[in-house]
Amino acid sequence: MKIGILSRGPQNHSTRRLSETALAAGHAAEILDPFGFYLHIGGTGNRITYHEKPAEDFDVIVPRLSRTTAQYGEEVLAHFEWVGTPVVNRAKSIAAARHKFHSLRILAQHGLPVPSSLTVGSATFLEDAVAEVGEYPFILKPFHGTHGTGVMLLDTPTSLTSAVDALCDLHQDYVIQSFIAEAGGVDIRVLVVGGEAVAAMKRSAPPGEFRANIHKGASGEAIALTDEYTHLAIGAAAALELEIAGVDLLPTNEGPVVLEVNPSPGFEALESVTGIDIASVIIGFLTSYVMP
Repeated sequence: MKIGILSRGPQNHSTRRLSETALAAGHAAEILDPFGFYLHIGGTGNRITYHEKPAEDFDVIVPRLSRTTAQYGEEVLAHFEWVGTPVVNRAKSIAAARHKFHSLRILAQHGLPVPSSLTVGSATFLEDAVAEVGEYPFILKPFHGTHGTGVMLLDTPTSLTSAVDALCDLHQDYVIQSFIAEAGGVDIRVLVVGGEAVAAMKRSAPPGEFRANIHKGASGEAIALTDEYTHLAIGAAAALELEIAGVDLLPTNEGPVVLEVNPSPGFEALESVTGIDIASVIIGFLTSYVMP
């Protein structure tokens, strides 16, 4: 099997592990810079080239997209889908999951519990609106973003209104959510592959930090999932039509909620704390996906 790994980071842990594991299993694997692709429609034919060479002989494409590569990378994926090459995950599923507010809507439409959330086009009626969301402090997070970047914690009406006013002036869209204090700076990351929860860890924010992101200094600890958490993570990945997903769950007094779903999850920390060979799990799934 010939596997294309769509990534600008050949030394990124997850990208490198997938490539090395595929090669060790006897597959061909190539790391492909998304910006190296030319996508052709009409004219001399509908096709896709990479560094001026035809690129339609891959058995499967696995996207490892970052915030900077996602927009063009999704076009590359859609073109591969169009010319008949399997991709895991699909472009429309990645786009839906990356958009934090849109993904929350899809999850809620499927009956899955999510935090009470709000987005606004101005701060004119903000105080009345946030009163229906919860109590201060509030979390603001951008529609698109990873690793906790751009997330703010605002604890007064003045700070919230000022931030929303500024963001609206800059035409930046944010999700507003009430801070869930009972979570205690902890969330649960579950890796779902092919409809199965294959690994999970509890992430704990460091002192003085409210974001439980590994990139923000959070610590990870392997955990055994309850059935409730397992079913919720699998359901979230299915709702967004993702074959590979990092599902973030937040414990609350009313039970766990889906915080967000990452369509290109890194797994360095998960492999480290769980000892599970996640790269082999993913390559094994790709084999069964392409050659059932």
